[in-house]
Amino acid sequence: MKANTLDALERWRELAVALSALLIFGLLLSVLQYWRLQDRQLDDLRTQAGIVAQTASAAMVFDSRDEAREILHALHQNPGTLQARLLKNDGSLFTIYTRPPAQRSRLEEWVGQVALEVPVEADGRRVGVLAVEASRLPMWWDLAQFIGATLGTLVATGGLAWLLSKRLRAKMKEAERRTRYLARFDALTDLPNREHLRQLLEKALRQDGGAALLLLDLDNFTQINDQFGHAAGDAVLQATGQRLRQLCRPGDAAARLSADEFAVLLSPRPDHAALQAYATRLQTGLAQPLFFDGHWLHLHASTGGVLLPDHADDASDAMRCADAAMRQAKQMGKDSFQLFTPQIGEALQSRLALENDIREGLIQGEFQLAYQPQYDASRRIRGFEALARWHHPERGWVSPGEFVPVAETSGLIVELGLAMLAQLRRDLDHWRAKGLNCPPVALNLSWQQCRKPQHRERFLQQLKTLQLGPGEVEFELTESVSFEDIDKPDSFVFTLQGLGYALAIDDFGTGYSSLAYLRRLRCRKIKIDRLFVHGLSANDDSRMLVESMVRVAHAMRMAVVAEGVELEADEAALIAMGCDLMQGFGFCKPVPPDQVEALLAREAVQRGAL
Repeated sequence: MKANTLDALERWRELAVALSALLIFGLLLSVLQYWRLQDRQLDDLRTQAGIVAQTASAAMVFDSRDEAREILHALHQNPGTLQARLLKNDGSLFTIYTRPPAQRSRLEEWVGQVALEVPVEADGRRVGVLAVEASRLPMWWDLAQFIGATLGTLVATGGLAWLLSKRLRAKMKEAERRTRYLARFDALTDLPNREHLRQLLEKALRQDGGAALLLLDLDNFTQINDQFGHAAGDAVLQATGQRLRQLCRPGDAAARLSADEFAVLLSPRPDHAALQAYATRLQTGLAQPLFFDGHWLHLHASTGGVLLPDHADDASDAMRCADAAMRQAKQMGKDSFQLFTPQIGEALQSRLALENDIREGLIQGEFQLAYQPQYDASRRIRGFEALARWHHPERGWVSPGEFVPVAETSGLIVELGLAMLAQLRRDLDHWRAKGLNCPPVALNLSWQQCRKPQHRERFLQQLKTLQLGPGEVEFELTESVSFEDIDKPDSFVFTLQGLGYALAIDDFGTGYSSLAYLRRLRCRKIKIDRLFVHGLSANDDSRMLVESMVRVAHAMRMAVVAEGVELEADEAALIAMGCDLMQGFGFCKPVPPDQVEALLAREAVQRGAL
């Protein structure tokens, strides 16, 4: 109420200021117009008097007073003329014209008069003077009309401006309201966002009775988004938000945290059994199929729970603990629930410590690249795959399977990817300085590296700064994790392809919607996962699957790279199928940059011998 009153007072103040400015502007224009009209009246009166004086000159020469009086009487047609006198050179009155008193008004006495004299000449000789007195009333009438028209125009203009400004102000207020709303709520689901939930958590932690936090992650959202499109994904998110609102108890709050993550804040806190029953009810409600565009979409959610303040005493810790419990639930399978435990807490602390070590390792330059060559059927090196390696001063060599997932979930994968590009540039320059030509090197590219526009810009700028061209580096897309923007015209995948960079689908066959992925991405290569390659020479099912993949890829003009080749029999079978390239321990393990020199030198000798 107070805000509305202040807003109304502010609007009236603005209106008063605007009107005052218009009045001052109108007053200035009126003063200027007054001087202009006064000068015009004098000029008109002087012109008219000159014509009359010239006409009356003959009458004065021949001393014809009646004719002179008749000439002066013509001035009655000018309503402003009050009196006109013809005077001889000696100042005596020759004749006079005076407007009758009945034709005069009191206004003329109030507004004043203007007087002038013009000489009466005949044959270049002055014979008398014409003295004219005129009322200022016509000038004032003209000025009043000007002021009226000016004020009317200014008022109309000001009113129109005020009306437009009122509408603009209303739009600005709506935009401000929308901005404030979007700062606290999710636009798609109308649920509180992460920041708003953080505020609610902090408030709940200050109240007696405690609270509980449930974190839900939609298990199959990415598959739905990829198979049925983003419209279906949006429908799923909106339906999830609506169902959560309906399933929440009075006083509880549901929120959307990210793409497919939701949260429910329960206050006051239930006990363990009640919390698990509540989570089960939420999962059951969310699992109801959703009909969209002729298809039934089946939803599943993994849920992690945390009791406050038992497990965490601030909002940030509560979110981390609930996230750790949710990730544990996802490992247990769809529609699972996991309450935070001390064991999960220890794993979380270990993960946070690893995350800090990764961050420090990037600063200290502890990450390196190992290179695994890719061979053709003649055992000639046609390319390399570059793999990130990390040697920690205390942990020793850390497995990529351990640090890469942490880097992806923490966002450090962005910095790691940029660092690996820089390392590749240094290695290529080192080999080139020794006269060694390296075939294209493939680097893994995670969706997390280019999820945000600013990350994409940094990645592309790094390529440009390092001058890593399409002939030097290729990128492998992990097929088990969808690139969520491939349906958009400005997709990062298509941007890289437009710049000439070759793309490969990594781990082909282990992800989802593989054929749809092939059709939509149109990469230059697919890499068949080692799961299908190892032992295929002795396994008819594996042989049939790999042979089918090779045929499909070749039909779509894609080269095929087989991973994990260790047995000579598997190598022979792959060559017989027409597999283009192979890599694995049967050829060469990933080696550090200094050993790549020997491989490239030996390859150069073999080419020279041929």
